[in-house]
Formats: sequence, structure tokens, C-alpha cells
Amino acid sequence: MTAYEYREQIEMMSKSMFRYCLSRTGSYHDAEDLAQEIMLISCKGEQSFENEKAFYAFVWRTADNILKSWYRSRRDTAELDETISDGSWEALEEKAQENEQLRLITRELSMLNSNYRKAMVAYYVDEMSVREISESFGITQSMVKYLLFQSRKKIREGTVMERDFGKLSYAPVELNMLFWGTNNKYFRKFDDKLSHNILMCCYYDKQSEEQIALQLGVPTAYLEDGLKKLVEYDLLNVKNGFYQTNVPIFTNDVFAEIKKASKTAVEDISNTIATEIDDSMDDIRILGFYGSDAPDNTIKWMLLSLILRLAYCDMAFDEPPLDFPTDVFGEKCFRFFVEKSESDPYGVGTYGIHSNDGMIIFWDVLINGERLHPYVSDAMADMLVTLAKRQPQTDNEKLVCSELIKLGLAVKTDEGIRPNFPCLTKEQGDVLNNGILGLCRSICDNVNSRTGNIRKVLLEHTPQHLADYVSKMAQLLSYRETEQIMQTLCERGWLLPMKGGMSGTTVMYLYN
Repeated sequence: MTAYEYREQIEMMSKSMFRYCLSRTGSYHDAEDLAQEIMLISCKGEQSFENEKAFYAFVWRTADNILKSWYRSRRDTAELDETISDGSWEALEEKAQENEQLRLITRELSMLNSNYRKAMVAYYVDEMSVREISESFGITQSMVKYLLFQSRKKIREGTVMERDFGKLSYAPVELNMLFWGTNNKYFRKFDDKLSHNILMCCYYDKQSEEQIALQLGVPTAYLEDGLKKLVEYDLLNVKNGFYQTNVPIFTNDVFAEIKKASKTAVEDISNTIATEIDDSMDDIRILGFYGSDAPDNTIKWMLLSLILRLAYCDMAFDEPPLDFPTDVFGEKCFRFFVEKSESDPYGVGTYGIHSNDGMIIFWDVLINGERLHPYVSDAMADMLVTLAKRQPQTDNEKLVCSELIKLGLAVKTDEGIRPNFPCLTKEQGDVLNNGILGLCRSICDNVNSRTGNIRKVLLEHTPQHLADYVSKMAQLLSYRETEQIMQTLCERGWLLPMKGGMSGTTVMYLYN
């Protein structure tokens, strides 16, 4: 397991472990303490698990041992021998589960908002008076009485019904956050599944914190930080205690409809692009740019990337110009989430990084599990253009080069360290762009003529409060046809996912 996978598993297991301990102990505080102890021990073995199966086996074995120790420590309330037998252990589990009323009460207590829950614990567990709670929490005695009254009411109502947890509690969604603009302040901040499912839960209907907890099947205690962060970044609105998602979420069903509607057009565009590239391959190599002697597949990826970027981004987004909304940080951008799909391994995005002397262009193509582009700092971008002219000289330059090699963006050769992708001078890039300009214009006109169809599909799946936002995105989302084109050309065998050598699938560089 990678460090990222390990952290994600720990996060997911922590919620399940709390509920498991709560069902076994009947005590919110004991369950919280035991769950924390179990996950703390599990955290110490980050590098020791080969896969998820080994991880889960260790966690549940740890949970079993810690719960047995907890039962032994409560000899004053449960007459346990020092050497507990398997039969006694099972009997004790059954006894804990039989206390249905206690289970219901602790369940409802865990679902309460933190302020209500803390007041209840202070009054009934810590045996504090209303005056003491008022002084400790810094609120009026009237507010303390109100919190206790409302908490008792909520618990009473909850214990006389059996809660039906929502679909997201057993079939959670997994999303990707996408950003189109400059100065992305959201990068890697909302990769967790809890954020995804909170947003999905509040997408079509406003939900209170308690309703969200019910839909997701988790205590409100686990929601508070996530809700606060989503509101802080304006991905979630809150008014009068009710939350509503503030950015579009496009599911696989949405893209399936768009894909079906554009299938014929995509096939025609794919055929045209393949023919044009095949016919111009020799002329392109004659330009003599760095990487011009690479295999045909690398050159195909380079040319395809240029054509798609020029047609679907540079041209399509300027005619007419995209009407960018402004986010909470004052940036002009589009923010949205798309549903992940294991059945469709293709995914695509584009990104450009400017250096002192040019620009690095990434086409992120997730084919056969290939990763998205790595993070490239300004120093890395500047070093890449330097490598096209000379070798590193200072210790700092050499250090940056070592990072570029690790990321696969640079490679050691007999001639020294060189960029690991095609590089063109400005003059070579201008010649190449002029050669594909007519083709790109034809593709762009075709795409723009079908934007209305995309807008119609999007609005059919969008809640009313986001209709204006989404209506501006039809032009932007047309770029996802590039994914279909790459998929079509790969499935035909005309284009091959890169396995090694130059990383032509994702990167190219133009320098002045």
C-alpha cells in the first residue's frame, strides 16, 4: 500500500471502528476512546502492509484484542475471569447487543450536533449542574436548558423509530474535483470521500447536519470539520442550519448521455485527425525539433495533443470567450466535481505552466492507470528550459534535476540530462501550428455547432439553484470529447498508451 492509500484506509476505517465499538460497548465515550486506541496502533504499521487485505486483518485483530482487554477491565460490572473463554466472550457480546434501548440512546447521542452532545454529556455523565455547564461553556443558563431540552426531545424521537440510513451510507460516491482557471487553491484539498458524499447528499436538497449524518450513516462528530472546510471554500452554502452544495456535480449518467449524442461526430473527427497526422508525419520530423527522431507513437501523441488543445481549448473557449464565475477567493474560474468510474479507465485534462522562456503543456491522459501530471514548481519549469540549452551547473540546479528525473520529466543520456519529452523552439512551434490551423478550425466549428445539445443535457441533470452556473459550462465541457477521441484512437490500435521512453502522452514544451 502507498502512503496515500494507507491514509485513506485509516480515514475510512476510523468511522467504521467507532460504530463497531459503540455497538459493542454501549458507551459513546468508551467507544471513542477504544476506536482511537485501535486506530493509533494501526497507524504505527504504515509501511508493513502489502495490501488492503493484510491491513484489514491487522486492524480487526487489534480491535478484537483491545475489546477483550476492555471487557476484562470492567470486572466490577461484568464478572469476568482473568482468562476469559471464547464462550464467555461470545456471551458478553450478546449481552451488549441485547441492550437495545441503550444502543438506541447512544446512537441518537452520537448523531447530535456537538453543542447538544456536549451539554448532554456534561449534565448526565459528568453530573455538572446547569450553572456549572453555563460557566464552563460560556453560555447562559437558559441556553443550557434549551440545549438539554432539545437534546432529550431529539433522542426521544429517535429511539421510538428505527433509522433508515440513506443510500450513501452503503453505496458512497467517489468524485474528482476539477478546476478550470488560474491559481488553483483547491488542489488535493478535497480528495477525501467524506467531502464527496457530503456534497452529493446536499446537491439536490438542502440538508441539516443531522440529516446529512443520517444519509451518510456517520455521527455528526465526524462531519463538523468537513462541513466547516467545505463552507470555507464556498463549495457548500449554509443558511439557517441547512447546507446546500454550491458547485456542479456531473455523474457518469450525464457524460454517458453527452457521449451518446456526440458519438458520430467524434468518430468523424477521430478519422480526420488520424489521416491528417499520418499524411504529415514525414514533414513534421523534417522540422528537426528535440525528439523528432522518437518512435511514431510519441510523435502521434505530440501532434494529437497540439491539435486537441488548439481546437478544443484555445479556439473553442475564445469564441465566444468563457464567462467565468468568481470564486470566494476572487479568482475567475469554474469549479466542479465529476464521478469516478472504474469501468471507464480514460480521463483527460490539460494544464499549462509558464517558465521564464516558454511554456510546458500537460495533457493528462489516464489510460491503463497512468497518473496525472506531477506538480511542477516554477524552479522545475525554469530548469527544464535550461536543460534544452545547457547542463546544470550549481548544486541547486543539480538538486532540481534530480527531482525532475524522479518525476520522469527528465532523463540521463550520453549527452547529459535532457528533457524527457519533445521540445520545440518558437519558430518550430509556429511552423507546426500553421500546418494544423485549418484542421483545428474545422474541428472547433463542429464542436461549437453542438454546444446547445450539451447544455440541454447538463440542465436536465442540474438542480435549479445551479442552473445559471451550469449553463455557462457547456462550452467548457465540450473539451471532454478529447477523451473520447483518444479512447477511440487507442482502441483502434492507431495510438498506443506510452509504456516507457519519452512521455509523449502527457507533456510537450515550447521555448523561445
